[in-house]
Amino acid sequence: MDHRLTAVELDGLERDGYVLRREVFDRGEAAEMTAACEELVHRLVAQRRGDRHVFGSYVFDRDDEADTTIKWEGDSDVVHGIEPLAHLSPELAGWAMDARFVAPMVALADDPAPTLFTEKLNLKRPRHGGRNPLHQDFPYWEGFATDASRIATAMLFLDDASLDNGTLEVVPGSHTQGKWTTRRDRDDFGNLEIDPSAEAGVTTVPIEVEAGSVVYFGAFLVHKSAPNRSADERRSLLFSYQPGGWPHARELLRERRANASASPGRGRA
Repeated sequence: MDHRLTAVELDGLERDGYVLRREVFDRGEAAEMTAACEELVHRLVAQRRGDRHVFGSYVFDRDDEADTTIKWEGDSDVVHGIEPLAHLSPELAGWAMDARFVAPMVALADDPAPTLFTEKLNLKRPRHGGRNPLHQDFPYWEGFATDASRIATAMLFLDDASLDNGTLEVVPGSHTQGKWTTRRDRDDFGNLEIDPSAEAGVTTVPIEVEAGSVVYFGAFLVHKSAPNRSADERRSLLFSYQPGGWPHARELLRERRANASASPGRGRA
């Protein structure tokens, strides 16, 4: 079966900046990926570094041994996210190559054989999951990735998602404006979020879908999510792709750390 975007979907992508496919994976497949994600969370939390740093709206704990980062819900022991992760789970690495994820990326990454750039697990635990502020992915990757404009994401909903449990909310057509104005009143990481002054008049559309659904979008789509105020889980798995042959984010981070260590006046990272 050819899973590439159809002509109708390509028109929608150009107009709205995203494509939604409902129930791409059945509930059994979604449950398999969820189990692999939860096993990884359990394993990483058991060996956590305990070296937390606040950047922007988030609290991070970098684990150089595992070559990944845990994102915490503030000062709690509740995990908000993990990135990257495919190198830590052969099962999830295998799913990342499923044609239902990769084939639509041919159009979004503008390449016949897209490859992974990074992978992320977002967790919104019942009544714990916090908000993700209005943002674009592009500023986080600009100047770091080979070409941030050609990175696109396939976001799989592992649970049924609604406004109550903090589903993804998008701004259709926002990608046509390129990079939006970002904040200037926070730290370097926080300043990658959309500036509050640019939010006036912005209307978001909630992606309320069944588990197994996937939304595909590029680096310029403006999006956010609210806290999970429900008694239900709201977990999602995000695979971001780029043109084949380009270095993975892990390689780029290792290179950046090596360069920082070699710079005069700096200690070893």
